[in-house]
Amino acid sequence: MSRQFAVIGLGRLGVSLASTLASLGHDVLGVDSNKDLIQDLSDELHDVHLVAADATETPVLQDLGLEHFDGAAVVIGGDMQASILVTLILKELGVPLVIARAHSTHHARVLEKIGADQIVQPERDMGAQLARSVASPSIRDYVDLGGDEALLEVEAPRRWVGKSLADLHLYRKSGVTVIALKSKDREGTLPRGDTVLREGDVVIIGGPNKKLDELDLS
Repeated sequence: MSRQFAVIGLGRLGVSLASTLASLGHDVLGVDSNKDLIQDLSDELHDVHLVAADATETPVLQDLGLEHFDGAAVVIGGDMQASILVTLILKELGVPLVIARAHSTHHARVLEKIGADQIVQPERDMGAQLARSVASPSIRDYVDLGGDEALLEVEAPRRWVGKSLADLHLYRKSGVTVIALKSKDREGTLPRGDTVLREGDVVIIGGPNKKLDELDLS
């Protein structure tokens, strides 16, 4: 079902977000204060309604009808004050889902206090993913779920190959759970206890960050 979303701030993250939402069939409004940028993006974001406007002004967002949107993402660049103000205005207008980008822990705390429904810190999350990939090359992806929980996508360690998930006792021994499985030669991604891991299998593991970091993936 098509929904209406606004993306405030059209840097690299905003452009990627707006483009992806539009490709999924949603109605997307892209807002940025830089008129030249809006002009430059008109070809790249041809499925997005682009507007050059100052989103820190309440009447501007009202004129754009933001109070009727299903959600909005505030991904303004380095202007923390503008980010906070826009997030506050969107919540005051009654936008049900406001996702805001934070540039620091302090920024994130302020956004949380003024009512942001979800806070993302791409630089921090990318740093965490890179650190884990360097420490353990078998890690392909890392997704922070918030609340100190995360998902790891890893190639099945050699010592896991040939064993069933039940035999590994991952939750009892390590406090983590295999949530999904990617395999080249078999269908289905939801593993069972009797699923035997094969060489080349990729498993998605969920659990507390501390438990995931302690997991031996050698």
